[in-house]
Amino acid sequence: MKSALLAGLVRLAIWAYQEIRFRFYLAPVFHRFLHHKFNYYTVLPWKHKLAFLRVAKRHYEGFEFIARDKLNVTRAMKLIISSAAAQLTLFLPKQSLDFYHRIVLYTDFYHSSITQRKHKGEVNPGLSTIVFSWRGIQQGLQHKSDGINLLLHEFAHALWLEQKITHEYDVFEPHLVTAFEQYAYSEMKQLQANEQHFFRAYAFENMEEFFAVAVENFFERPVAFLQEQPKLYRILATLFQQDPSQYHAPISEQKSVFREGTR
Repeated sequence: MKSALLAGLVRLAIWAYQEIRFRFYLAPVFHRFLHHKFNYYTVLPWKHKLAFLRVAKRHYEGFEFIARDKLNVTRAMKLIISSAAAQLTLFLPKQSLDFYHRIVLYTDFYHSSITQRKHKGEVNPGLSTIVFSWRGIQQGLQHKSDGINLLLHEFAHALWLEQKITHEYDVFEPHLVTAFEQYAYSEMKQLQANEQHFFRAYAFENMEEFFAVAVENFFERPVAFLQEQPKLYRILATLFQQDPSQYHAPISEQKSVFREGTR
């Protein structure tokens, strides 16, 4: 009885310490860095900002960040990556992305021993690893409304594979995944021949790439996406349980997320 009570008090004390540390240290630090730099966070309604910071913290502390090419992985770099993960998983089940344990970071595009090609990033579910090139991340974030964002692209792949592989939980509601696949299959053939399509041609490689490119555009160009592909946009809004077009705002006043010397 006493030991159970003591254990309960210890758990309460640990929770209280972590909550105080988050609210009075991590959350303000994260907020100062992201505000007016990370567009998604900047325009996010205030009622969701604290939840976003909690999810970003979870990824920040949950991933093991591994450097390649003698890259110096800073706290700012880790937060940028963790915030992109939070952007996709903010309204998804808490376990989302738990399948992955490591983030591997290369300085530049790297040679893949599997495909024998240069890569900007990739997802390796067998190793529970997501790989990024820092140069690719920078390129994606410096052009905030072109529908090309390496972080969103690879995290979209990671979530899609997690949905297909894991049996302990669902990232997305299965019937919504089916709805997306049915719509995508029906559209891909006729849209593939359309050179003026809203998506870049890479989207039509396969279902996984179609999903990843759709996610990039969903978050980077939500208003235009809704106008061009309203049905597909609404399917994604239901999948991710959010509608970025409702709080999208001009980004002309956004500051660079990169400090001098980190580009």
